[in-house]
Amino acid sequence: MKVNCHQEAGFTLVEVLISLFIFALISVGTMSALTQSLQGKNRLAASMEEIHSLNAARSILRSDMSALTLRQGRDELGGLTPYVLTTDGEALLSFTRSGRQNPGGLEQRGDLERVEYHFENGALIRRSYAHENPAQLAKTTDRVLLENLQGAKLYAVIYQFNSLAKIDGLRLQAGGGDSLKPSAIMIEVTDEYGELTEHLFEIGA
Repeated sequence: MKVNCHQEAGFTLVEVLISLFIFALISVGTMSALTQSLQGKNRLAASMEEIHSLNAARSILRSDMSALTLRQGRDELGGLTPYVLTTDGEALLSFTRSGRQNPGGLEQRGDLERVEYHFENGALIRRSYAHENPAQLAKTTDRVLLENLQGAKLYAVIYQFNSLAKIDGLRLQAGGGDSLKPSAIMIEVTDEYGELTEHLFEIGA
């Protein structure tokens, strides 16, 4: 009686090592592509959030500049201030605007509002006072418009002789002439990556 013996086929050690090496390469490539995809998604989400914040800030600035009124106010002690608009000092910009909302007339006040813009700890802040002529220790409401900034500067813009002039540190006096009356306000913003952008807002537009 004759018996046939069959030798079972298998993988050699070299073949197994080659297979593991190929699998490792595929895994690394897949993980790299997935990581890049997630990073790209996060960068896109961050960029969209920055664009949304910038558009919201521009909308608020545009509203303030369109309602800006060159009206003399009073200081914290009740005396008349010599300036109706300033772009220097502690605040980047200080002014009075009209059109303050008072739904249902719940508060006994007019529609004027005292507003300041500040740059503090990398943030552009809009500070609104509870009264148009704030007293000492007056209540304020702060709204952060932009964060993670390297810098923010503000200029008064005057159109003269068909050219545009940026003035740093303008103090516009009450009852002064029109020669230095600004036509617009420009703010320069430097973001966290060092990119500088300029934003121009016409006064009363």
